[in-house]
Amino acid sequence: MSNAKYLVIAALFAFVLAGCVGNDAGASATPAASVAPSNEPPEDAPPAPPEDVPASELDSGETNTTAYTMTDVEAHAVPEDCWLAIHEKVYNVSGFGAKHGGGEAIYQGCGKNATELFETRPMGSGTPHSEKARSFLPNFYIGELAQ
Repeated sequence: MSNAKYLVIAALFAFVLAGCVGNDAGASATPAASVAPSNEPPEDAPPAPPEDVPASELDSGETNTTAYTMTDVEAHAVPEDCWLAIHEKVYNVSGFGAKHGGGEAIYQGCGKNATELFETRPMGSGTPHSEKARSFLPNFYIGELAQ
């Protein structure tokens, strides 16, 4: 091969290498300033706590938590106003069906002690919920189930 061919091949190789090094994998060619910020949380982020629960009733890490009876829980038995008890804790999951991995199956537990439903998922896989699903529970926690 002539020196000119080697020079052309070396130049092409350098050009390709420079393009690969200067471009992060998966990076967008669109400038960051032109991308509109999203108000949506990332898909793997835990859902926000229900808005209709007063902040004083949310788990704040303090020892004075609110206690609810099963009668209290039973009064919230529809998807738009859905409380359920799981492992002696009360959760307000009102309106969460659209984001719930199992869809509206979550509403089978409205107004009930849903521990068995949570641990067996009879409308789904028949297996307990994942650790990821369990990590979402504190976002819906409103108090303890009174004995």
